[in-house]
Amino acid sequence: MVLDTDEPETERHGDFTVAGVAHRGTDVDEAALWDSIDDYADDLDDAAVGTDRYAVMFDVDADSGEFTYVAGREVADTSDLSPELTAVEIPQAAYAVLEPDHESVEEMVREIHEEELRDDDRGDDVHAPVFERYDSDRDPTTVADREIYVPVRDEDDEY
Repeated sequence: MVLDTDEPETERHGDFTVAGVAHRGTDVDEAALWDSIDDYADDLDDAAVGTDRYAVMFDVDADSGEFTYVAGREVADTSDLSPELTAVEIPQAAYAVLEPDHESVEEMVREIHEEELRDDDRGDDVHAPVFERYDSDRDPTTVADREIYVPVRDEDDEY
């Protein structure tokens, strides 16, 4: 198991937009994707809310294993962003905060969607993306100190 799910802390998060560089497939070169953000630094710096960075995983195809991964920043407005950037809405929801110990994004996404959410009825019918948040002083390409926010159902959610 790559996810530490022993009594995960649950927090309410969301109601923000992440914009960044997207990759669709079963294989993500995280370092290359994060490096490509530099090509859009002016756009993202102008629209960014704060200095935190986010990795968002969504649109997982259970049959092929493909998913979309966006490396980016929280933005207030997407209207002036380059059309090459992808914007993802992170809805208000309850999120289990997990500390993954994985070798790849693919391994983490596969386990979350194939095992954790299937075995936990709190994950049923939850339609929010999974995301990671990185303080500006942390390297998003290392596995150390990652926190992943996995949407779960709580009694206050309406889906």
